[in-house]
Amino acid sequence: MVSGSRTGLGRAGKSKFGCVVTLLVVAAVLYYGVGVVKIYFRYFELLDEMNQAAQLGRTMDDATIEARLHAQIDSLDVPPQAQQFTIRRYERPPEIRISSSYTETVQLPFTHYTLRLKPVARAPL
Repeated sequence: MVSGSRTGLGRAGKSKFGCVVTLLVVAAVLYYGVGVVKIYFRYFELLDEMNQAAQLGRTMDDATIEARLHAQIDSLDVPPQAQQFTIRRYERPPEIRISSSYTETVQLPFTHYTLRLKPVARAPL
């Protein structure tokens, strides 16, 4: 036979609002986290387009690369300042670097947060 203290038994479910508060916190984190996830999703899509353009750097000139990037990122819904690309070719080591810089703002309940994003793509020439 097992004997022991019964002081911990019967206490589960005594708090009426514990589960509700937890659910509200989780819902708030998900609601405001979606905005941040969308920003980073667009950032990684832009970075992927830049990496693809950098891989084609051997066969294209800078104006063609920039025109290609502008054509491909129109559907990404990034801010206009993100479409100002800097394309540089280096001799040592022989590589091409495509970069951009922009900011996006996330609205939070009592404040807003500004994210500074700087995508950079590199590829050997």
